[in-house]
Amino acid sequence: MKRNYADSPKIPKYRALRGRLPEGQFGCRITSGTLRYAAVFVIGIALLAALPLASAGTTKTESAQTSGRLFVCNTLSDTVSVIDDASGQVIATIPVGHRPIRIVASKDRQKVFTSNWLGASISVIDTVNLVVSETIPVTVKPQETEVTPDGTRLFVVHHPEQVVSVIDIATNTVIQVVPIGVPPAGGKTATDIAFTPNGRYALVPNYAKNVLDCIDTRTYAVTDIPTGLQPRRVAVMPMGTGHRAFVANFVSDSVTAVDTRSLAVVGTVPAGDEARGIAVNPQGNQVGVTNVFGGSITFFDPNTLTEQSTVQVGHKPWNLIYNRDGSKVIVSNSGNDTITVIDTATRKVIKTVDCHNGPFFSVFNDDETKLYVSCAGPLNPPFNPGFVDIVDTATYNVIGSTEIQLQPFDETFVNPF
Repeated sequence: MKRNYADSPKIPKYRALRGRLPEGQFGCRITSGTLRYAAVFVIGIALLAALPLASAGTTKTESAQTSGRLFVCNTLSDTVSVIDDASGQVIATIPVGHRPIRIVASKDRQKVFTSNWLGASISVIDTVNLVVSETIPVTVKPQETEVTPDGTRLFVVHHPEQVVSVIDIATNTVIQVVPIGVPPAGGKTATDIAFTPNGRYALVPNYAKNVLDCIDTRTYAVTDIPTGLQPRRVAVMPMGTGHRAFVANFVSDSVTAVDTRSLAVVGTVPAGDEARGIAVNPQGNQVGVTNVFGGSITFFDPNTLTEQSTVQVGHKPWNLIYNRDGSKVIVSNSGNDTITVIDTATRKVIKTVDCHNGPFFSVFNDDETKLYVSCAGPLNPPFNPGFVDIVDTATYNVIGSTEIQLQPFDETFVNPF
C-alpha cells in the first residue's frame, strides 16, 4: 500500500524507533548501452526456456565476476542484499548487525561497511566472498559513515551521542572517538559526513549546535563553523574545482557556503522549504539542493553563490545525485513514489519515473548504464518486502524490479574483481 503524505503535518509524527528509519524517512523539523540490451535479451530467452539465468556449468560467482554488485541495507531484516549487475538477481543475503542503516565501500572495493544503528556495531563484508569478515563494536547509534580519501580510516557519526568514531580499516579497530558536542535533548543530533578532497578535514553538519564541525584528520581537533538552523547535509567541491563546502540548513531554508581552507563562512544562499539533500556536480560549477516540503530543487552557482533556477519535482524529494558527466541529476521523491530526471544544462525535467513504494537512495553502476533505486516500502505495519528498481539510463525506463527484504535503505555499488 502506498503512503499518503498529503495530510501529513509540517512536523511529522515519526518519532518512535521501532519500524522506522532513523534520519531519512522521518527527518522532522524541530521548530515550533550494448551490454544493457544484451542482458535484457538473455533474461528474456532464459524465461522463455524456463532455464536459470546462468548458463549450465557457470556458478553465481563466475557470473558475477563479469559485472559489479549492488549492496543494499535491509534495515528491518538485519541483512544486506547483494544484487548481481548482469542479471539483476539477488546472489546473496548476508546477516549483519541490528538495524543496518548506512553502507559504504572501501577504496579498494574489497570491503563494505554497514553501520548497525541499534546494534552499536559496524559489520565488515568481504565483497568477493560475500560474508561478514568482522564485526566492530562501537558506541551507540552509529549512522553516517565515510572512508578517508587515502582509504585508511572509516569515520562514523553517532546519533545522538555527539561523537565520531574513527576506525583503522587495516586492523578493524576503533583508534579514536572524537567529541563534537554535549548530547542535547532527545531528537537533536549530528548528521552526515564528507571529507575535503585532500583529506585534511572531515565535515559533520551538527544540527544540535547549528554548526559545521570540521575535524582535523591529523590531530582530531574540532573547529565549529556557524550555519543556519538545523544543518542537515553537506557536499564538497571535487578536487581541482574549488575549495568550498555547502551545508543544507533544514529549518533556515538556506545553504551555508564554507571555505575549506580558512574554515570560514563565505556566504549564504536562499533555498526552498526545508533544504536537505545536496550535491555538487563533478565539474564543480553547479550545486543542487532538495527542498523537502517545497517539492523542488534549487540550483545555484558554487562560485558566485547566485541562484540559477528552482525546479518543481515530486513530493518530498529527499536525495539527489549527479551522473558522471554532470548532464543529469536524479531526484528521489519518497512522497509520491517517483524519481525525477533533470537536464542540468536547461534545468528542465526530462522524465518522471514511477517506482515502488518509498524511493530514497539511487546509485549508478560502474558504466552508468543502469540506475538502482532502493524503495523502502511502508513506514508502518504491516511491513512488506521492499524493492530495488533498475532503471535503464539510455531511456530512463524501469527495466526490472528485484524484491528483497524489509525496508531496503542505503546502497552502494562495487566491482571487486
